Amino acid sequence: MTDRLITPTMEPHRGSLLVATPQLEDPNFRRSVVLMIEHGSEGSLGVILNQPSSAVLYGALPNWATGLDSSTQVFSGGPVQPDALVALAPASEAWAGATPVTEGIAMLDLEADVDADQIDASTVRYYIGYSGWSPGQLRLEIEEGAWWTFGATSNDLSLEPSNCWSQVLSRQQSAARLLAMYPDQSFLN
Repeated sequence: MTDRLITPTMEPHRGSLLVATPQLEDPNFRRSVVLMIEHGSEGSLGVILNQPSSAVLYGALPNWATGLDSSTQVFSGGPVQPDALVALAPASEAWAGATPVTEGIAMLDLEADVDADQIDASTVRYYIGYSGWSPGQLRLEIEEGAWWTFGATSNDLSLEPSNCWSQVLSRQQSAARLLAMYPDQSFLN
């Protein structure tokens, strides 16, 4: 099966998903699903949705999140600025200063004053670091066959990290869905 049969026609944009192809061997992005937060002439920025981290958020959380316990899962958003914190939540919540990323997902302003009684802080996903590409870099990587671009859904934040890559591929209407069960080690096939 060639990449030409699988590659979707969607251009990357804010709110789209980048899905690593099986040939992408970079350990930072292997089998990753990246939610694009920004994409434009100045470059691209996103967070990896399916890479859990062992990081703990003590001291980095805003006041409205202080009720969360230490078991709150943190994800590695990518290798750029590993001390930066990005927070995403369902857009249906009433978040002050939230920036829509998709129709169903918003990026939170961690500096905004939020009334902790009016929100469900448990719906927030935290990402340490982010993924970034300089102008033209992402386009080149897509042309080389490292990434596919698909539409995101509001449920993508809640996908189980270990199955996220397969679930995103399996819902596609292109031949990419055939690779949803592609083995982690192709030599085992």
